[in-house]
Formats: sequence, C-alpha cells, structure tokens
Amino acid sequence: MIPPTYKPKKKFMQLAIAEARRARDRGDYPIGAVITHLLGKREVVIASAGNRVKTSGSSIKHVELETLKYVSSGYGRYLPDFVLYSTHEPCAMCAGACVWSKIGAVVYGVSQEDITAYGKQHGTEEFKWRACLISCKFVLEKGGLHIPVFDSFLRLECRKLFAYRAHHTNTKPATARATKARAASRPTRRTDNSGR
Repeated sequence: MIPPTYKPKKKFMQLAIAEARRARDRGDYPIGAVITHLLGKREVVIASAGNRVKTSGSSIKHVELETLKYVSSGYGRYLPDFVLYSTHEPCAMCAGACVWSKIGAVVYGVSQEDITAYGKQHGTEEFKWRACLISCKFVLEKGGLHIPVFDSFLRLECRKLFAYRAHHTNTKPATARATKARAASRPTRRTDNSGR
C-alpha cells in the first residue's frame, strides 16, 4: 500500500516524458507512462513505455492500460505497492484498469480538460487529441479505490508534449515502420534497482 505521505519523484515523470517523445518519434501520440514499485524507502522502475494507439492500429492500446497489463503479468493481479506515472491523465478506461488492478497511486501531468482544449484548438485529422471528460479521480472513487492521486505533476513539461514533433523523417516503407514500432513500443521491464 502506498502511504498518504508519498511524494512523487521528478525523475520518474521525466522518464515518462522521454517515453512520450519516443512514441511521437515513431508516429504516435506523445504520451508516456512509467510504473514504479515502492519497496520500503526505495522506489524502482518496473516498466516504461510510450503510447501505441496509432502504431498498433488499435484505439484501446493506451499506454497506461498496456503498462498495467504488462506489470500485472509479472507481479500479480493486484498492484497496491505500485505507482502509475503518466504524462496525461488516465482516461476512464485506463482509470478503470487502475481500479481493477488496485494500483497504489496515480501521478499525472496534463488533465483531460487540457487534452480537450488542445484538441479543439490544434487538433488535426491525423492527431485529433480527443478526450473523455470523466476525471481519473472520479472513476477511482466510484470504483472504491481511495488512493493518492497527484494531478498537474510537472504539468508545464507535459504540456510541451502536445507540440512535440518527431526530429527525423522516416523513409522506410509503412509496413516496416509499423512492425518496428510495435516491437519498440512494448513496455520495457527494468531489472536494475537504481530507479533510473
């Protein structure tokens, strides 16, 4: 169980931001997530990944859901000693997965409202930036999961991801890019105990 005195760590959100940039570099929405495990006074990274909605062709391959599934497959059904960091507020679907996995805490940068506002002003046919305006906190509370939730953590840095553009032009055929993107975007299991 994550104690109510828990303090989010900047380095874990910075890792999520780096994963988001990698996701955008391969043609996806720049959204990243990290799951850490709290072991006494130590906190270690268990998984980190970037969004896969566009590169997988599935509208439900949200990075939060995928990392939760990945960590649950190795650590069990319930994750009360784990923290989900996400650059963007988990949508209702991902917040529901947090309820079912009994995640210990959630830390996120930009809100569903931020996503909607950006999408209305700057959304394109390729990157719409749609959002489900049901707060993560609401879903967690209605699901009976009363855990620490930290919103707007490194919000300004996470907001910059909306405008982040890939730094290279990919000239490989689309099928080769898609295959490589699927392999590169799977959650990464961290085996070191440094938490970096």
